[in-house]
This record gives sequence, structure tokens and C-alpha cells, in this order.
Amino acid sequence: MRINWLKTNTAQSDDVASLIQEEYKFRSRITRILLSRMKDYNETDFERISFDFDTGMKSFKVCSSTPEPLYSELLKIDDEL
Repeated sequence: MRINWLKTNTAQSDDVASLIQEEYKFRSRITRILLSRMKDYNETDFERISFDFDTGMKSFKVCSSTPEPLYSELLKIDDEL
């Protein structure tokens, strides 16, 4: 899984530590969701998944570079992100 940090003007060192913590919490949560909801996929499929991390809003969304059919499947669970 890849997390793309979207550039913002908040590049303070204090902010970076909290953003890393946000990414860690997201990775933990999304991994549990993926393992429970996407049982028909294997680990190589999960390596192809990308998320965009809006560091200003501290929000995550499925990246459009995620290949189909993974992209469409992830959009179905987008409300859990």
C-alpha cells in the first residue's frame, strides 16, 4: 500500500510528527478493513493500492492511480476511510 502525501503549506516539524501519527493510524485501520472486506484479493493486490493523504485536512481518499477493479472496490468502502 502506498500513501501519497499531498503538498500543503504546513511543513512545520511539529506538524510532521502529528501527520506521521495520522498516517500510522490510517494504515492500521485500513489494513484491518481490507483484510476483512477484500478476502478474494491477495497481498500483491494490496501492494498496488494507493491513497492520497491531504495533510492540510488530515483526510485520506483512494488514489485514482489504483488499478481496476481494486479502485472500484475501494470506492465502495470509501465512507469507512
